[in-house]
Amino acid sequence: MVKDINGFTQPISKLVELNTHHFDTLMEAQKKAAEDYRTLVQQRMQTAAGIKDPVALASFVTDQMALAQSNYEKMVGNSRSMFEAMTGYNAEVIQLFQESTAQLKEEIKKATTHKTKK
Repeated sequence: MVKDINGFTQPISKLVELNTHHFDTLMEAQKKAAEDYRTLVQQRMQTAAGIKDPVALASFVTDQMALAQSNYEKMVGNSRSMFEAMTGYNAEVIQLFQESTAQLKEEIKKATTHKTKK
């Protein structure tokens, strides 16, 4: 039925490559975020362990609140970036499926035309 199987499977191969690249990128981003957070927590725990008076503790808490706000803003920015990446990924997947469908239809048409001429 389909003579050019490579032409038909090419979009599928592209999809596999796209998925692999996309998931590798997401995993690296999550890994880096987890490592950054772990380092931050370790640093803040060491700092907190050295606090000896109430004034310094109040200052530390104030700093922690500012840090929490900064981390929240960073998380929102990361989420926005991930959403944009997912939107681009989705568009590429849709395009690959459309290409694959078009190629399959063309191959079926060729096969049908070829059989009709015999």
